[in-house]
Amino acid sequence: MKRLSVLLSLLVIASTLLVSCAPAVPTATPVPAKPAVVEPTKAPAPAPTEAPKPAAKQITLTFYQRGYTEGGNDATSITTAKAIDIFQKANPNVKVNIVGIPWTAEGDTKLEAALAAKTDINLFRVTSPNLPRYAKQGVLSSIEPFLTDEDKKDFYPSGFQVATVDGKIWAWPLWVTAISVFANTDLFKEAGVALPTMDKPWTWDQFVEAAKKLTYKKADGTQIYGFTASSKWGAVEYYPLMYIDGGRILSADGKKFAQTEADGLSALQKIADLALVHKVTPPDFGTVDQATVRAQFKDRKTVAMLMSTPGFVPDLEKENFPLAVIPPPTGKMGKIVTNGAFGLYAVVKVDDQATLKAAHDLAKYLTGSQVAKDIPGWQLAPGLRRTNTGYAINDNRAVIAKLVEYGVYEAPVATSAEIGTRYGAALQAIILGKQTPKQAMDEIAPDYQKELDALSK
Repeated sequence: MKRLSVLLSLLVIASTLLVSCAPAVPTATPVPAKPAVVEPTKAPAPAPTEAPKPAAKQITLTFYQRGYTEGGNDATSITTAKAIDIFQKANPNVKVNIVGIPWTAEGDTKLEAALAAKTDINLFRVTSPNLPRYAKQGVLSSIEPFLTDEDKKDFYPSGFQVATVDGKIWAWPLWVTAISVFANTDLFKEAGVALPTMDKPWTWDQFVEAAKKLTYKKADGTQIYGFTASSKWGAVEYYPLMYIDGGRILSADGKKFAQTEADGLSALQKIADLALVHKVTPPDFGTVDQATVRAQFKDRKTVAMLMSTPGFVPDLEKENFPLAVIPPPTGKMGKIVTNGAFGLYAVVKVDDQATLKAAHDLAKYLTGSQVAKDIPGWQLAPGLRRTNTGYAINDNRAVIAKLVEYGVYEAPVATSAEIGTRYGAALQAIILGKQTPKQAMDEIAPDYQKELDALSK
């Protein structure tokens, strides 16, 4: 049995060796597969082409800008030109023509003529007193359809308050001027006069005493005067002094002429006394316009103090003028008082909706926060949007921004240009000593009140 097992094992080994040593058997040549039939792919159907959008309508706007001079190097001219350039680049289908007009009766006449013609004017700076008249005449386009919810939250309520007539908002609020006193610190040092502050303002008597010390002749014979302000009708800038005793031109509701009352008359007498009694003003005080008083202050050898609006600050800063902004003096009320005008842009109503929208878009940009970021120096006064904090960039501007809290402003009423001119003549007569405050105000009061009565009906 054992021999049989060994024999079987030897046979298995031998078979294995034979198989491993045998030549390889050639593999069969593979039969090529029939090529797959590829169905031709269908090209996707072309998407329907959209009709080309029509090119934006080309629009031309005419913008009447107060204080602008083409090619001028003053702050208003420079910043206005830059703002319009930026707006046009962002809106290439809109061309804006700027028409510059001065803050004078001549400028008023030119603006009134354009509005009467109702052609070639789309946007303009409107004053608070004139806003009701233009709104009631149907000249203006309400801004409400163009206000977003964001806009409504952003504007301070006071901005819309002064722009509202008969329950509708008729202008885009830009800023509010706060008239202050500009001091030449070099002349103050030379005369030995200390500057007042917001915390410790001058009383009227202290102001007069300082103005007297600042009215002197320099060693070279140059005559310096203590104080001046624009006093020509249309650009009167001594207005804050008219309120320091507690009086005002009109009653708070705008329905009564109130400057015949004692506190209004006493303040007018104070202003006249600066020239007639204290002799601290240049000889032209009472007839001089804004451009002239600014030039007098800027030349550093005529006046030590100028009462004016914030729009002059950039020009002084550019020249490194020795400037300190100080508050107006206090009167009988014992409180700081300022006054000024609200900057407002109004859009003229036209039938063409594309033109109307473009004009409102321009007004919105000029009164917004973005333009203040785009153009350093755009803010010539504190803005009326919460997001626009670009004005108070230094100590002097911070004083002006703070003064806004102390403003006394008249209710906007649409009195006639004629009564305005007569009122301006009355103020001039007081300062020049031709009439007492009582005589001048009593003379104009009946006609002024007659107009107010007619407006309140």
